[in-house]
Amino acid sequence: MPLLFIRKFLFWVSISYSFLILKIHAQPLPNRYVSNVFTSWNETQNVTFSTGVPRPNPGGGFYEWITGYPLNVREYQTTAINLRMNIFTPVGDTLSKRPVIIIAFGGGFLSGSKDHWSIRLMAQELTKRGFVTAVIDYRLGMNIFNADLAMRAVYRGLQDGRSAVRFFKADAAGPNLYRIDPNQIYIGGHSSGGFVALHNAYLDRDELRPVSTRAWTQNGFQVPDQLSLDSVGDNRNFNGRAKAVFNLAGALGFTEYIEEANEPILISFHSTDDETVPYESGEPFSNLLWLVVGSDLPEVHGSFPISQQANNVGLINELNTYSNRGHDVHENGTNTLHADIVPGISEWFCEHLLRPAPVSITGNTKICIGQNQQTYSVRKDSAAYYDWQITGGQFLIHSVFSNKVTVLWNENAPTHTLSVTPYSYHRARGNTASVSISVLQRYENIWLGINTDWSEPTTWSLGTLPDYCHDVVLADDMEHSGMLILDSTSTTNISSLYVGRSHECRILSPLHIPYASGIHVTGNLVVSDTVYIQNLYDEDATLLTVSGQLEVDVNGKLIINNPSHGIVDIREDGLIQNEGSIYLATDPEYQEEKLMTISGLFSNQGNVYISGPSAQKIVIPSNGMFLNESIFEIKQD
Repeated sequence: MPLLFIRKFLFWVSISYSFLILKIHAQPLPNRYVSNVFTSWNETQNVTFSTGVPRPNPGGGFYEWITGYPLNVREYQTTAINLRMNIFTPVGDTLSKRPVIIIAFGGGFLSGSKDHWSIRLMAQELTKRGFVTAVIDYRLGMNIFNADLAMRAVYRGLQDGRSAVRFFKADAAGPNLYRIDPNQIYIGGHSSGGFVALHNAYLDRDELRPVSTRAWTQNGFQVPDQLSLDSVGDNRNFNGRAKAVFNLAGALGFTEYIEEANEPILISFHSTDDETVPYESGEPFSNLLWLVVGSDLPEVHGSFPISQQANNVGLINELNTYSNRGHDVHENGTNTLHADIVPGISEWFCEHLLRPAPVSITGNTKICIGQNQQTYSVRKDSAAYYDWQITGGQFLIHSVFSNKVTVLWNENAPTHTLSVTPYSYHRARGNTASVSISVLQRYENIWLGINTDWSEPTTWSLGTLPDYCHDVVLADDMEHSGMLILDSTSTTNISSLYVGRSHECRILSPLHIPYASGIHVTGNLVVSDTVYIQNLYDEDATLLTVSGQLEVDVNGKLIINNPSHGIVDIREDGLIQNEGSIYLATDPEYQEEKLMTISGLFSNQGNVYISGPSAQKIVIPSNGMFLNESIFEIKQD
């Protein structure tokens, strides 16, 4: 059996096998974080994340007695308690590093728990979209009769939220039970839980603490310093700040806590008719405190001024405003959530933190018949998984984990398109990028010698200027010698260039020969601008063959890249004279040993830079000559 037949047979077998691999593996992944991709979850209950933290004791009095709430606490008397969380994880999830959302309940720092139905439901619904979630407890108790002391309740919540963040960072660094990405930990909550989340993100330096969180007095008793942000609770060697926040009807003590554009991003949901936590600024519980004689709470700033401050500093944020949801902005009745809450939170985090950046496909979008094998790519490390799809061709080299594919286009197909959908390391789906490919007929366009101006259509045999798939020929058999000058206002693209005997071609503007048959010079070629040759296609050809004379003048650049057969062949009686710059680069997969063969003369008075595999070399037979009077560098990979 002839060797050529065997090679062709194995080639088509490899194509067919690659096509089968495509069908098996090139599939879109579920639209994680945007849709429900899991149907059930596992819940790990009462996981201790903070131990021995001081909670103030109730102070008694009429209002505590009648309500049962710790609203008159003694900051100077505390009891050490442990804090717990419930953790929800998607059933069947194999992702090794997952984002986690910590959720804090509401209740004015006086009541509530991690078991509140809407907080649990929110956690479960977010888990079905691919997040790990955790509902947490935090310390309750506040003194509503002293604005300075009331700030200590918010600071305790801040510290407990940071303890929850540190718990997951410590787990990721240690036993890794929950497979959390420590760089993708988010926190959010409702009402006082929103206070916890917001202050976690923006009260991030000890010097920003209210003075009453330091040593203070209450009723003549010394009140202890609450210590720094991460000095209470467990895992104190980790930083407890979250990466992003969602806020349901929460507020900040001071909007000035938001200082820079690179702070945790924020999405808020708040209704203008909220009478518990103001949408704008004011005292919380405005609908109730008129009943409490002697009440004194600090002014707080709701979602609207928070958003304004975020906009002022350039912080990415979104404010969802309503007019009729009251304080429980997320609850639609007593057992369901408003339909926009979970998608709003999930898609916001996905869009800004998890989704890969937009990509664009690079590669040849115009090809000539006979140049059907092409390679396309997107930016390296732009994603972790690539869903490549093709119409009008098939894959030769393809992996869902590679940013690059090699395809074989079917020139008879009615359409030719290539698309890729990238997915991040967290399996968040990015935007699909696509390109349409034009498969063009290849023609020979012969210079008729009528005019020296390349840009004159009548001087060409096709009656049109040389184009992408034209093999440009200055023929040997013309009766008279002549000069052709390329001097265009834009880059000229052709398939190949042949400069025949007794002719001279001067390149005064950029000439691009992509996916080409290269240049063959038997006459004289002068390069005074940039000539770029890439990716040889025609079998047994060389990107640059010189049996005449090629001159690269001081303004000229000759760039040759990624051959599949050979780069430069200076034949006997051939001359390359370089006074400008020549760049030769080969792909690491290129296995030919001969980078350049000099059987004629190579004279360098300019700059020559060569890069390629170490096995390649320059071959100079006995009848060849190489003269170097300037820079000649070879970089071996």
